[in-house]
Amino acid sequence: MRIPTLLALLLSAAALIPAHAADAWKLAGVDKFYMHTPTPNSFTGLYRSQGMATDGKQWFFSWQYGLERADNNFDSVQRNSSFTLTGGLSPGIPGALMAQGLNHIGDIDYHNGVIYASLDSTAGYTKPHVALFNASDLSYTGKVYELGGTPANPNKDLASWVAIDAKRGVGYGKEWQNGNTINVYNLDDWSFSHTITLDTPLTRIQGAKVVGDWLYMASDNATQSIYRSNLLSGAVEEVVRLPQPTGALEMEGIALRASADGTLDMYVEQVVDPDRSGQSLTNPNLHVALYHYQLAPVPEPATYGMLLAGLLAMQAARRRRRK
Repeated sequence: MRIPTLLALLLSAAALIPAHAADAWKLAGVDKFYMHTPTPNSFTGLYRSQGMATDGKQWFFSWQYGLERADNNFDSVQRNSSFTLTGGLSPGIPGALMAQGLNHIGDIDYHNGVIYASLDSTAGYTKPHVALFNASDLSYTGKVYELGGTPANPNKDLASWVAIDAKRGVGYGKEWQNGNTINVYNLDDWSFSHTITLDTPLTRIQGAKVVGDWLYMASDNATQSIYRSNLLSGAVEEVVRLPQPTGALEMEGIALRASADGTLDMYVEQVVDPDRSGQSLTNPNLHVALYHYQLAPVPEPATYGMLLAGLLAMQAARRRRRK
């Protein structure tokens, strides 16, 4: 085959290669945040037991009643709520919302200085809302939106998580039970826009984040799977399955961020109770396991072009020497 023909074919094939391959995730490490250490009233894992997000420089975590801000090393900087075994609960959810039965924060997301927190009622999970908090100090902005107008999937518990797609100006949600639709909301007021139909039904999704044209989702199913769905086609792929150590209880939130070199980092929360004590906060081994996966970038088409152009130049040089 002539070099120009080969070059054209290889460049065409390279253009079809995605920036990341779905099957190349590698486990990079596991952090453990215990519920009852290092002091009886710290409950680090408790404050990180529902969801997480990042602005690229720091981390935000959620638990049922509030939010936490942590530095890049996961050291706590601020919390808007507190809990002790003896002193009770001081929630970060505003009292007016608690009075409406909105007493459960799920997975969260971050965009433009704001934390978007999924909010619902544990009394049946039939009041899905999104509440907005300032990322700078975890204070409530006064803005909360009910997720209504969803005729395609009006099932309960639509607010186990929310995910922000800033590029498209929308937010996403999904029914918790088995279903093949993703709800799309207008980001400015969380009014219902439309649904995306998936080619595979998914169940028990506990958290999700957007990366490009993909929605990554953490499922608390039997295989503790991470999926991604293409937001354009609805195609679903299983990305990775979390380990299931003794006492693995529940998948929770998920967060992703890209490094300067193009590496994609994915963090997934899993509640683990090695002693199987029923998640008692007096159990010193109850913890949140934070799994860290990495995906190295595949060479971009431009890189292939440079390599093949070099090969073409070498071939031309050989021909000149032969003359």
